[in-house]
Amino acid sequence: MMEGACDREARRVTRETAARAGLLEPDDVFGRLAFRDTTGTLSADDVMTGPVEEGADEAARYAGALRRYETGVNRRYSVFLSEFAPGEEDDLHDLLLTAVVSGDTRGLGIWLDARHGPGSFAGVFQSGAYFAPALDLSA
Repeated sequence: MMEGACDREARRVTRETAARAGLLEPDDVFGRLAFRDTTGTLSADDVMTGPVEEGADEAARYAGALRRYETGVNRRYSVFLSEFAPGEEDDLHDLLLTAVVSGDTRGLGIWLDARHGPGSFAGVFQSGAYFAPALDLSA
């Protein structure tokens, strides 16, 4: 969650900055892919197939890594937001990001409890062993 929240915010900042500066997608396929990655504008085709050019080993590795990160982090985070906060995804994102940056989860907990019942934060983000005492390995 933390990685997804931070990456979503970084992409928003980059996207808005690029728009204000008038930056456009590069014409070359890998430059375009990198631009879309950093601005959060990857298409389904970018993630599913990605560009493959013969002899482009480094670029192909980059595209593969990008696809794995996009599906493993960013798409999962988007799905989480839409499942837990349909129509309020931006609100939940802001609360998650605030909790990540500040370390204060109270606002997030209150918001989740109001929508999903008491104890929602613990149920979603903490394992049953979260508060269990650490094992004493010195014995």
